[in-house]
Amino acid sequence: MPAWLRQFASQFDLERSLTREGRQEITLRYAVWFSIVVLISLLPFRIIEWVSIRNDTNTFYLVNNIFCIFTLLLVGWLNSRHKIKIASEVFIFVTSYLCFSAYPYQNADQILLYLVIPVSIASLISDGRKSLGVIIFVIPIFLIVYQIEFSQQPFPVFSIICLVFVALISWRASKIIDQMVCQLVSAYHSTIEGWAQALEMRNQETEGHSHRVVDLTMKLAETMRVPVCRREHLQRGVLLHDIGKMGVPDSILCKHGPLTDDEKKVMQKHPVYARDLLGHIAYLAPAIDIPYCHHEKWDGTGYPRGIQGYAIPIEARIFSVIDVWDAMRSKRSYRDPIPENQVIEYLRTEKGRSFDPAVVDEFLAMINAPAETQCKSSTLSLRAPPQKSRL
Repeated sequence: MPAWLRQFASQFDLERSLTREGRQEITLRYAVWFSIVVLISLLPFRIIEWVSIRNDTNTFYLVNNIFCIFTLLLVGWLNSRHKIKIASEVFIFVTSYLCFSAYPYQNADQILLYLVIPVSIASLISDGRKSLGVIIFVIPIFLIVYQIEFSQQPFPVFSIICLVFVALISWRASKIIDQMVCQLVSAYHSTIEGWAQALEMRNQETEGHSHRVVDLTMKLAETMRVPVCRREHLQRGVLLHDIGKMGVPDSILCKHGPLTDDEKKVMQKHPVYARDLLGHIAYLAPAIDIPYCHHEKWDGTGYPRGIQGYAIPIEARIFSVIDVWDAMRSKRSYRDPIPENQVIEYLRTEKGRSFDPAVVDEFLAMINAPAETQCKSSTLSLRAPPQKSRL
């Protein structure tokens, strides 16, 4: 399969649809491309009719077809940028409009049949009550069209009742799906928190560390405008950032005092253990960037791969600063907590070496750190960086 085709097919990967936003996004993606395919299929017929008889009606239908294709492409672009709210609103409007304008209709029931599409899908790509909102919007328009075009025909009472029935079913189905997803996500989250707690019970020096850094990391991610769709995975990655230490022997993990060089080599394998563990779990695979990459450094001297700069995922770059902040300010068996002003100076000194400078600046601004000149009196030797951990 060609690379471009694989990339296109990956957009419809159902494993991404577990969260509510992910489900809405991928459902809209299916709906957009289905609609585009239908319109493109109609396009040759519109062109043939226009070439055969160039009147205002055929010109309108041809231009209308092309215009709606490009509008749906815009919807797809917005959806790919995770602007699901505006994308879904535009899609509902365009498809509702198409139900009245895509083709010359012979009777009112045809319009109501096509209206099933926007009505049924509205609750699946937006708020659960959206299908009812579409009904309220399109039925008055339909009544006007009926009076203008089909007033001599029997009024389609049964078709309208069926359309309302579809809207009610879509609304309730969406609510049921959301409830099921929320219950599943809650179960996963409880399991993840259990794993994090089990690791902290094993390594008592880091007790409470995972939960302390979650709030700071999420706040910094919001400040740095990490897309909302990635923040849920980021939170899981924070909770599981040291899950690879499950593969480190107790004699090393629980050792009091600094580690030997050989012991450090064993400890530094824990990001690889995390990748191997989480990579096989579809639900957790998107959260792997932090467990696997949070020991990488901006200048490429980190581990396990020694990648540098923007090659390090933004989630890992954000978390590495928060991780150091919390670890250095916590007590360890081999040292006392480091004063906050010295930790701030350390972060500033390591900008462009260990940490992404932009992330450090955003974090220090977020915590209202004092001006740089006020931290220069520190007696901490920053050229020989203090150990935030034994890694």
